[in-house]
Amino acid sequence: SYGTLDSVSENINLMKVALKQEIEVGKAQVLCSIDNNSPQYYDCEIIKIKHNNDLTQNMVIEITDKELLEKAGGIVQGMSGSPIIQNVKLVGAVTHVFVNDTSKGYAIFAENMLETAQGKAQTELKEAS
Repeated sequence: SYGTLDSVSENINLMKVALKQEIEVGKAQVLCSIDNNSPQYYDCEIIKIKHNNDLTQNMVIEITDKELLEKAGGIVQGMSGSPIIQNVKLVGAVTHVFVNDTSKGYAIFAENMLETAQGKAQTELKEAS
């Protein structure tokens, strides 16, 4: 689903988006909230990158952060859309959890998210004219 952004806080920290080819297998962080606390960075690893036409399963990630594993058991309901950061760039967002291993899940490339949003905006502009 899509929404409308009416305003942006002046206190927001902007971050560059990584291109697909900049993403590497290796250490990253996921930004999420657990226990109703403010968002925090938790360690994870990008363990597989899939350059295919799948729109939502471009990477396989594994949660490696002991605190997140202890408190939540890994990727849990409500974490979909949590940003994944690598080398100080937004590389993607969590999309699915592996049913048989909640420490692992799929993620979408941030670049794919931007392309989808831009395509949606162009379609809406054409329909409005």
